[in-house]
Amino acid sequence: MQLGAVVVGAILMAVSVHADVMQEPSTTAHLNGVKFAEDGGEMKLQLMTDQVDDGVVCLDGTAAGYYFAPAANSSTATKWQIYFQGGGWCYDEQDCWGRSKTDLGSSKSWPATSSIDGIMSSDCNVNPDFCNWNRVHIGYGRTEYSVHPNLKHISTYSGCKKAPSYCDGNSFSGNRDEPIVVNGDKVYFRGHRIVDAVLKSLMAKGLSSATDVLLTGCSAGGLATYLHADYVHDQLQQSVSTLKTFKALSISGFFLLHDTVEGKPVYPNQMNTIFLLSNATHGVNDKCIASKPSFLQWQCNFAADTYQVIESPFFVLNSAFDSWQTACIYTSEPVPPNSTDNGHCGAAPGWSDCSRHLDKCTTKQMPQMVNYETVFLNTIRAIDTYNNTGNGAFLYSCHTHCAGQTSAYNKFKINGVTMQEAVSQWWRSDTSTPAKKSTREPCVLNTQAPYECNPSCSA
Repeated sequence: MQLGAVVVGAILMAVSVHADVMQEPSTTAHLNGVKFAEDGGEMKLQLMTDQVDDGVVCLDGTAAGYYFAPAANSSTATKWQIYFQGGGWCYDEQDCWGRSKTDLGSSKSWPATSSIDGIMSSDCNVNPDFCNWNRVHIGYGRTEYSVHPNLKHISTYSGCKKAPSYCDGNSFSGNRDEPIVVNGDKVYFRGHRIVDAVLKSLMAKGLSSATDVLLTGCSAGGLATYLHADYVHDQLQQSVSTLKTFKALSISGFFLLHDTVEGKPVYPNQMNTIFLLSNATHGVNDKCIASKPSFLQWQCNFAADTYQVIESPFFVLNSAFDSWQTACIYTSEPVPPNSTDNGHCGAAPGWSDCSRHLDKCTTKQMPQMVNYETVFLNTIRAIDTYNNTGNGAFLYSCHTHCAGQTSAYNKFKINGVTMQEAVSQWWRSDTSTPAKKSTREPCVLNTQAPYECNPSCSA
């Protein structure tokens, strides 16, 4: 069992995204043909101020928190959906200090309510399986803030005023006892303690009587879903005698441990650094840690390595050609030392436009982009968990990020089946169902225009 801290409870979480400070959102936002809802159902802020003395804090030491909306009726009162917010990572001391001065690392200016569309929507026409459940959003943000890359170098934003954010800097995995001091300020890494505290708080709201729980999240929150699925499941099994069904679903959280187009290990180095800095050894999956020598344990900060040992029923909802990855992993550049610039996405010479807009790639660049999709598919297919009974996947080719929490949830299709329909089929199946029945894979992008091979991506 991971992290011997405040383990009182049971279930949790969901995913997230990457974003930065942007403009005021328009009434209805659009990105790559995807319409984000303005309101997927309001959840109210629950700041855990009573847990600050126990170290349950954001990077800057402010109280961590979550958003909560109770079930819509008595028939769903024992059903819970817990979502991990995303918002990228910080990659070194200076970067984490800079992050602590924003909503990505502080709860000082989190709004009173939050809403998420798609799989977390309260609209039963959009989200028929989970719309009336108790809904928990760990972190803060609205759907408008949560689909595309989070860095200033990326211009394909629909316009956002504030970034969606969790507040610990490493996918709820930080577990460092003492803060570091940067520029005279204390910076805390307490993500896993936030998980424990949220579970404890939710027990008092009815989680202690849960029968059904879906743990999910997007982007960095999607990664958190991989990292903590078994931990949350273990806590629920120990504390919730009524639990019948626990499953986990990650949205856009399968980030590749991959070098750039120039052969530079930019993202691997970044994730190695934050793993060590946040003391995540006992904040991620213990089975993964135990499977590796100490010098490779940082790789447990990646979905692929943790996915290999996950025992909970699991669904992967991910683009094989993820827009954050093509910009911020595949075509990124190293960040200068002592900088608060959270990544140089799409900065590889000649790749800025292509990394952000598929139709701006040249015919010379497309074979390399298709190679990234191929590596993604080969990587996940090679993991035994991918084929375990009770599991499933919806892997698509659309060049987006976190589409499962936008209108694309009901729009993107593979062989006539939408994301929502695929998720529903998996959720309603039992754990003896072969993974193949719950798995849909993408077409392969074309190396000649038009590059996109799935018409629903732009319909």
